[in-house]
Amino acid sequence: MNTRIVRLAGLLGAVALMPALASAQDSKPISVGVMGGISLPVGDLGDAVESGYNITGSVYLRPGTGMLMFRGDVGYDSFEGKGSNNIVDVNLNVLSVTGNVLFPLGSTVAEGGIRPYLIGGGGLYRSSSEASVGGVSGDSDSSNDLGIGVGGGVEFRLAGFSTFAEARFVNVFGDGDSARWIPVTFGIRF
Repeated sequence: MNTRIVRLAGLLGAVALMPALASAQDSKPISVGVMGGISLPVGDLGDAVESGYNITGSVYLRPGTGMLMFRGDVGYDSFEGKGSNNIVDVNLNVLSVTGNVLFPLGSTVAEGGIRPYLIGGGGLYRSSSEASVGGVSGDSDSSNDLGIGVGGGVEFRLAGFSTFAEARFVNVFGDGDSARWIPVTFGIRF
């Protein structure tokens, strides 16, 4: 059989299945996702560190047939201290494990559609900071603290997966002081 005909038949079959895959994603009880973006420090944290980056892996759980979804995240935020240079280098890294509730603002999204959502939750944040002078490690400090995050996003439905843009306000409660930042992320969910 001609390989071109087999490839064309496979391509046409995949295109024919795309709408079914897109609607099946909303009915899947479990899905996974990854996201990344910029982390914007605010308040006292914004006085001490520059904007950083965020990388997060997620597991989504849709119980039953309702619109409400739960999302577990494992995230990593990294910031560089203001005034860091070739001699003095200060870094703040935050590893987080959080549980969130997603509330879609609208019904199921068809392929190519857009749906906004609200998100809120909390969890454990492990912060560690390290300073070095001339490449020699100096002070380091770490702490485990509870924190919360609230925000919203927009989901874009594509064939068999979704992409999304999201912004949240994160507040980590520390000893007498809170650290606050706004991660603005873009991601994909399968």
